[in-house]
Amino acid sequence: MKLLILITITLLFSACNIGETQQELEAKLAESKAIELKKIDTKKELEKEKIIVQGKKDKTLLEMQMMQMQHDNNTEIERYILIMAFFLLIIISFFIYYYFKKRHEDKLRSYQDNLDKYFHQQENMTKMRIAEKIIDTVASGKLDKAQESELIKALSGNIAPTQEPKLLNDTTEDAEIL
Repeated sequence: MKLLILITITLLFSACNIGETQQELEAKLAESKAIELKKIDTKKELEKEKIIVQGKKDKTLLEMQMMQMQHDNNTEIERYILIMAFFLLIIISFFIYYYFKKRHEDKLRSYQDNLDKYFHQQENMTKMRIAEKIIDTVASGKLDKAQESELIKALSGNIAPTQEPKLLNDTTEDAEIL
């Protein structure tokens, strides 16, 4: 038991640091302050690194958002350009169609005019041939006066379209004239 009391007293006095000097206590205190300062510095460094990492994350996130917005703007601009090009293509196609349609109509009109001119010329030539034959027939003197007057009327154009010319004699001479 004496031993037990002696151990407890030793332990109590050793915990009180009675045997230590003031310098040792100051050194331990300075050492503990240094340890605490190192802990605080490491915490500050960790917080700085966290802030820097968070800043980098935010910066990259903002850059990605900016790139996404720029990409969206570019696609929107491209879409507007495509729409404008489509409308421009439609307008150009319409004018090309209109041009070729007018050109085709002009060609048809020109062709029709040429046909009309050709048929009018052929009609005039036919009238001239008929007039020449009538004049030759009248000049030959083989017809009587009534037939000659009918031919002269036909030649001058005094016959109405509803009137039919009288038939000539059915002789071979008359058949050759017509």
